Amino acid sequence: MEKELIIVESPTKAKTISGILGNKYLVFPTMGHIRDLPENEFGINIDNNFSPKYVIIPGKKKIVEKLKKLAKNSTNIYLATDEDREGEAIAWHVICLINKKIEEAKRVTFHEIVPEAVKEAFLNPRQISLALVNAQQARRILDRIVGYKISPILGKHLELGLSAGRVQSVALKLIVEREKEIESFIPEVYFIIRCEVEKNQEKIIFNLTKIREISIEKEKIKDQQKVNEIIEKLKQEKLIVIEKEEKIKKLSSVPPFITSTLQQEAINILNFSSTKTMFIAQQLYEGIEIEGKNIGLITYMRTDSPSIAKSAQIQALKFIKETFGENYLPEKPNIYYSKSKVSQEAHEAIRPTSVYRTPEKIKNYLNQDQFKLYELIWRRFLASQMTQAIIKNIKVSALNDIYTFEIEGNFIIFDGFLKLWPLKIEKGNPIIEKFEKGEELNVLKYFKEKKQTQPPSRYTESSLIKRLEKHGIGRPSTYAPIISTLYARRYVKKEKKFLVPLRMGRIVYEILNKFFPEIIEINFTAKMEEDLDRIANGEKNWIDVLKEFYNSFKLSLEKANQVINRDVLNKIIIGDKKCPLCNKELTIIKGKYGVFIGCSNYPNCKYNERIKENVNNSSNRSKKG
Repeated sequence: MEKELIIVESPTKAKTISGILGNKYLVFPTMGHIRDLPENEFGINIDNNFSPKYVIIPGKKKIVEKLKKLAKNSTNIYLATDEDREGEAIAWHVICLINKKIEEAKRVTFHEIVPEAVKEAFLNPRQISLALVNAQQARRILDRIVGYKISPILGKHLELGLSAGRVQSVALKLIVEREKEIESFIPEVYFIIRCEVEKNQEKIIFNLTKIREISIEKEKIKDQQKVNEIIEKLKQEKLIVIEKEEKIKKLSSVPPFITSTLQQEAINILNFSSTKTMFIAQQLYEGIEIEGKNIGLITYMRTDSPSIAKSAQIQALKFIKETFGENYLPEKPNIYYSKSKVSQEAHEAIRPTSVYRTPEKIKNYLNQDQFKLYELIWRRFLASQMTQAIIKNIKVSALNDIYTFEIEGNFIIFDGFLKLWPLKIEKGNPIIEKFEKGEELNVLKYFKEKKQTQPPSRYTESSLIKRLEKHGIGRPSTYAPIISTLYARRYVKKEKKFLVPLRMGRIVYEILNKFFPEIIEINFTAKMEEDLDRIANGEKNWIDVLKEFYNSFKLSLEKANQVINRDVLNKIIIGDKKCPLCNKELTIIKGKYGVFIGCSNYPNCKYNERIKENVNNSSNRSKKG
């Protein structure tokens, strides 16, 4: 008996869908992409409207042969690859390889792999969206053009294996430029003045905040003698409470996760890398075996929309009422909208497929990392549907002559969503509530503390993703691969949790910044992302976008190929630095084990510096020989 064929990407997803739809269907996984641009050639005919040459990915020929055979014997073909552009492209490549027309196959997408959503999708199939396919093709071709045209320049003058990705290079720029800010930062010493007050046998600290009503936050006190003089003056006068201000603040609940915020919180809370987070999320989405059945536990993890299906919201509100009580229900259900102009609101946020599938109930079916990430998603989603937290803020101001001292504290009146998603709130000492206006304070001592202005912090994976997202650079599917590539190329290392540019990364940045500034320009890259989104929405022609990009890019490329030579590289990489042994010129040298800096007076002087750090990311010191 002939079966209907469903094509998906992974065996786990195939197993989960088979369990939902039964024996009528044969579900076959492609194991990811099956066709792509060739590995060892450019593969794009620029003169023929950027026509791409696609080849079967090495190792996928047997899968393609099997697909053709199954397609030939199937009454219906369903393409159930993921609902994003990559999934759309995989579906299109499958159709091309099995020699079918677009209208001969049915495209089905679902945001969660649960019976209701899957069955609904199969009742309402559509055709492959060529707009989505073309957006993916345009991105792939753009990345190939940049990588294939710039990387050989780096290989020729530095060493093979270096690359310059279109979005990856912008991330590298951010990391390197932040490091330069830190290196050029000149710290300034300043002083803060505090006083220790006793109240009801408790000691509490007030801070000097104003002098003659002028905030010292803006005009920091940098003169130690002046600080000592102020303290002596303070000792001669009384400190009187002049104001006690109480405010009730309502703290709105956090939105449910989108891809970027999931990665950020998994990095901050669980110490997962962005790559690890997406790998585990994929497992939870595709299905985990629970009591003999594969069940999709979360919705699709590549999304930039915080919106929530009405049915999921109703279920969440019911669960909150049953578990925490009516006090935790908002007056009106919380609705979230994307800040992004190009967010696809038809997609959903990342949430559990059922809030009744609590982390504790399914803990025994998950490994430790799966449990941690699922619990994070579950708690975040429920918190997003809970009521506001109510916070009482108390600020006490006291005056000593012209010097204002303050103390402030927050007190949680009602926890609301904080019950499931605790936030860092500066809580106060309850004794603050006891102070009254007009009260003379019992000052035990005035004292100073020496402080120093701090440089900007290095990026973490979390803060880098946040910055990329803020500027519209990259999309949900690209954040983790961008960072992984920076590690793989040894442009960046992770030191504790911070991203530190390695020497080769800095050199690549300097070359790109000099010869391809537009490629790593934030606004230019963001505009390109917008163009790709417009292609996906059917608002722009993908070939026009490629032409517009290439016409300016080729001018930079031609100039770089003409101008870059050893002297230019020496100036970029070495500058005016001389050999520390003989004071002769230093120069870039390509050796058996890679590129390094050597003395131009070789063999009389054998001084050299390695450029590329060890594989374990530890820095090499200069060698003298």
